Amino acid sequence: MFTLKFFHGGQFSNHPGIEYVNGKITFIDNVDIDGFGMGMLEEMVKGLGYPSDMVFYYHFKIPRVCLDLGLKCLSNDSDFENLFAHVRRGNTVIEIYIEHWNSRVFFKSINIEEEESEDSEHEDSEEEDDPDYIADKDNQVEDVEVDMQNFKANVDFDVDGDEEEDGDCGGHQDFECDGLHDSYVDLENFDSNSDSNDENTTLLRKVSRRIRRKRQHSRVSSESPCPFYIGQLIEDKGRLNDMVKHFALESRRQLYILKNESLRYRVVCLGTNPSLDAEEGTQGQNSKILLSEVGEHQCLQTREVGLYTMSSIAKEIELLVEKNPEIPITALQDVIQKRHQVQVSLPKVFRAKRIATRKLFGDYVEQYGLLRDYCEELLRANPGSTIKIDVEPSSNPSSLTRQFRRIYICYGAMKKGFKTCGREILGLDGCFMKGPYPGQILSAVGVDGNNGIYPVAFSLVEAESFQSWSWFLELLMDDLDLPKNTNFTFISDRQKGLIPALSRVFPDAEHRFCLRHIHENMRKQWRGDVFKSMLWRVASATTLPFYDNAMDEIKRADKTLFEWLSKIPPTSWSRAHFSTRANCDMLLNNICEVFNRQLIGARDKPVITCLEYIREYITKRIVNVKKIQARSTGPLTPAATNTFDTIKKEASQLTVLMVDSAKYQVKGSGSQCVVNVELKTCTCRKWELTGMPCKHAVAAIWDMTRNDMRAGIPESWVSEVYWLDTWKKVYSHVIDPIPGPEMWKRSHCPTQLTPPKHHKQIGRPKKMRKKSIEEIQAVFSNGGKMTRKGNTTTCGKCGTNGHNIRTCNLQSGTQDA
Repeated sequence: MFTLKFFHGGQFSNHPGIEYVNGKITFIDNVDIDGFGMGMLEEMVKGLGYPSDMVFYYHFKIPRVCLDLGLKCLSNDSDFENLFAHVRRGNTVIEIYIEHWNSRVFFKSINIEEEESEDSEHEDSEEEDDPDYIADKDNQVEDVEVDMQNFKANVDFDVDGDEEEDGDCGGHQDFECDGLHDSYVDLENFDSNSDSNDENTTLLRKVSRRIRRKRQHSRVSSESPCPFYIGQLIEDKGRLNDMVKHFALESRRQLYILKNESLRYRVVCLGTNPSLDAEEGTQGQNSKILLSEVGEHQCLQTREVGLYTMSSIAKEIELLVEKNPEIPITALQDVIQKRHQVQVSLPKVFRAKRIATRKLFGDYVEQYGLLRDYCEELLRANPGSTIKIDVEPSSNPSSLTRQFRRIYICYGAMKKGFKTCGREILGLDGCFMKGPYPGQILSAVGVDGNNGIYPVAFSLVEAESFQSWSWFLELLMDDLDLPKNTNFTFISDRQKGLIPALSRVFPDAEHRFCLRHIHENMRKQWRGDVFKSMLWRVASATTLPFYDNAMDEIKRADKTLFEWLSKIPPTSWSRAHFSTRANCDMLLNNICEVFNRQLIGARDKPVITCLEYIREYITKRIVNVKKIQARSTGPLTPAATNTFDTIKKEASQLTVLMVDSAKYQVKGSGSQCVVNVELKTCTCRKWELTGMPCKHAVAAIWDMTRNDMRAGIPESWVSEVYWLDTWKKVYSHVIDPIPGPEMWKRSHCPTQLTPPKHHKQIGRPKKMRKKSIEEIQAVFSNGGKMTRKGNTTTCGKCGTNGHNIRTCNLQSGTQDA
């Protein structure tokens, strides 16, 4: 199910910078991916009030991509399959744009594939299209849509290219020479009105008479693209640089700044003159006042403008990079070349994009030096929060620097909200950090009364190991006031470092394993719907007799599978063995996977930018949840209401036998259970596991009402964790904002943080293509010599890249590597 966001009644503006203007926005929720097609789309448009004989053009936008690059046609089955692919990747809101009568979209959209993560959790999302895929329909995560497309870090550094000159301000596509606040010198009265004798005044006196003599010969035509004129005074050298560069780009001339001093500034044109006796045209400027000017350019225009520097390109593409940080450099090169008809190399565009990215999202190294100031500002704005920074052990205690290793953050608002929620379960997971300093983002995510995610704490660590997980869990234990012998419930993906760490920090806690990852390991040998269904029946059984019957069925079908499953503790993956403390019977760690998917835009950013991205995401999510709460009615949350309505529908088919005021016997199709309304229990155990009355309990409550026992409505028997009032109390705690870095107080810590050292990441290595026997034998025929394939050195014996024959263990003529 997904949501359609219709843009209709308007039209597109011109390309580039395309926008949908003068239109309306309408949302249609709960669209089924199986039944959605052109026929349903046309019916939806009719429902918007448009006549059936009207001509429509349909487009949809790739999520998290601007309209210039992400607009796609929606007209045939392949287009709808493309749309469905984005829905299956977790994009629950799809934007549909409608054009009426005629279409103005004539440009060719650049195809930008969404980022495919190399992490194992995103490999799972690719497998959702596989029919052999397991899903917990009873615990669907009801998360809200949070738009992080316009995120911009508050750590905004003034970054220029290393090759640029000081004071080089670059160019911009919307540069207007009239907006530079140029001032005009009153040369007629300058000599008589000025009494100063400084060097600048003396120079102006000397040149004023010369300027007055030349002014009568200088008549620049209004149609001339040149922004300069005789006697023009430009107060700032940076603006003068901008004007010269902009003029060079607009006129496509090879201008060269010959002198750039405090009192002299001279620009010459190095263009090729078409005449045989070519002369070099010059423009001279002294003291930032234009003294002389050669007439119109006689040279040929060029497509390689030297003054179109990397900083100029960076300023021009800054808006595009901000809207779509993953935009390819080939797309940027195409936009620049079409806009200015100039040739720009890919390495130059790459470096310009790097400058723009650093300007928008900060510098990787510099942000570690500001990290202490940032953390102290967060603590001042959010009292009650916990922020811990861990550094590498130093061999020199007197050193003024410390090497960063880890940081842990738990906001006071999220801490209070989780304790109010009442569902004592946390999902634990990690995802990879990218960029020059790789690492892991560890997270602890809860689930609220609306089955939505509730991030509690997160940490940036060097690697996903026993030491890092132990450090994270110990801090989490202190924040949540959990005793060491607590029976709290955790669910994870069975990471090797997490299992021993959790056993050490919380030896008595309930540790559930994500059933999806158990199934992923199982399907390597036992594939197909039959084995998947048998696994699900065992895991979803809520009582021991049903669990034993399901395991016996597996034993009869495949004894090897039965023995393999018996090695996994049933308390970790079967509802029949779960405790009833958590008010949650989920079998999948969907809550962490949803949260990790939201962090894709943060994982390649510098450290403070990454932390700010997570803080803004959580803040926006709280605001969006409050909007849903304002529209919600009834005693229960929207997700709980839908689930309970299904339970009541099933309860209407049951018969009840009253034993006494507390005990009831409830019969259904092939089942019979005993309900104790006083203890709030049922022999099916679903009431105890979830905190929500099962269908047998609802039938018993209705029977109490018919017997005038004042039982009240069935919703009043639901646990408080599902109440709308409780849900609102959870999100009444908010994370307070912080000012920009220019207002941060300097930390009094005597040491400065430096970037972390490289740590080998734990995980599955990239898959390498195995060489066939024919390929290896073909290499043997080369006599074991090193061969060159492109830019890669290949061993002549085994064919391994970068391998040395001296260390090769293959013997000539064998086929074993």
